[in-house]
Formats: sequence, structure tokens, C-alpha cells
Amino acid sequence: MTSAGSPRQWLHASCLSILAPPPAAFEVAMKRLSLKSSFAVASCVSGIAALAFTVAPAAAFAQVPPPEFTLVECTQGSQSQNYTPAISLFAHLVNVTGSGRFSSCLDAANPGIAFGSFTITGNGVASCLIASVPTQNTVTWNDGSQSVIEFLGGVDVRPVGMTMVTLLGRVSSGRYENALAIKTMDVSSMPGVTQCILGGVPSATANVSLSLLRLF
Repeated sequence: MTSAGSPRQWLHASCLSILAPPPAAFEVAMKRLSLKSSFAVASCVSGIAALAFTVAPAAAFAQVPPPEFTLVECTQGSQSQNYTPAISLFAHLVNVTGSGRFSSCLDAANPGIAFGSFTITGNGVASCLIASVPTQNTVTWNDGSQSVIEFLGGVDVRPVGMTMVTLLGRVSSGRYENALAIKTMDVSSMPGVTQCILGGVPSATANVSLSLLRLF
């Protein structure tokens, strides 16, 4: 990646209207983004490639964004989620609750930030074949401050052929407000489609990491 002096040089100008809209327009923008092909998005965003949906293979984010854009990065973490009622073959409304913890966090501007615990809430229609419930993650950092992150998709049943996936969202309020949120999940231990069809999915766990990026 060519070095850049500002986020507007790192992100193509045509992307800014999609990835950095006014806060109230973010959900609409993300829905617009989800309709674009991976090829179109790859040419649009040089640092975040092949983003076909708000859930993408982790390999799509192989390029590391310039450090001056990283607000905080947590390289380790874990989470658990519960589904009520359990996800099954037939689509139905599911409530999601859960919790987790981010550790090994680094905020160059605030060295006191080292870890954070978070809660997960959400609801949406899910089945064994379509299980991507949007969630709100409320992170409480070790200094007591909070970040509310809205992820417009999730991973609730392991996608066929994938072990690592990435979720895209936005910090809607609190510390790092308006930052782009990138959560990477190791889904190798999550129930797969076959297990879901045979017995349903009442819960799932995953190892996770988090990056919050400044877009402008």
C-alpha cells in the first residue's frame, strides 16, 4: 500500500460517501455497501478489500491500515452468545444475548487502555442457512469509559469452508464515537450447518479481536 498523509488519500474519494457518512446515515450507507460486489468494493477501498457484505472472510482484510488511522487495537479476546429460541433449520425470530472480553489492547493516544469487557444484544430472523443477526456490543474499557458498537451482521452458524470471518460496524456512541469497527472472529469452534440442522444452535463461542479506525 502506498503511504498516505491523510485518510482521504488512503480511502478513495468515492468511498468516503459510503464509509464516512453523517452518523444518522450510516445504516443506509452500510446497506448500500452490502449491495456492491466484492470487485467494486475492492477497487473502492484500498485498505479494506473484497467487502461484499458486512460479514466477510478475514482474508479480505489482509492489508493492515496505516497506524495513524488506528484508534485502538485489541489482538486477543473471546465471546459467547446465546440464542432464544435456538437457531434451527426453519427461519424464525431469534434474540441474541452474550458477553465477552477484549485483551492485549493498544491505544497509542491513551496508553491506559489495556482491555475491555463487553455485552452483546440483538435480534433478527435466522436459520441454519441464513444466520447473521445484527448485534450491539457495549464495551466497557478498563478505565470505566464505554463504546457502543453497532454491527449490522453477525456470525451465528459457521459458514461452510470458513474458519475466520470479519464483521464490520460503527461506534455509535461513547469513546471512539464514529470510528469504523472491525471484529475478526475465529469461528472454527462454532456449530456448523450440519450440526445446526441436526440439533439446532442454542449457543456459540468464538475467539475475537477488534480494531477501531478513524476514517476522517
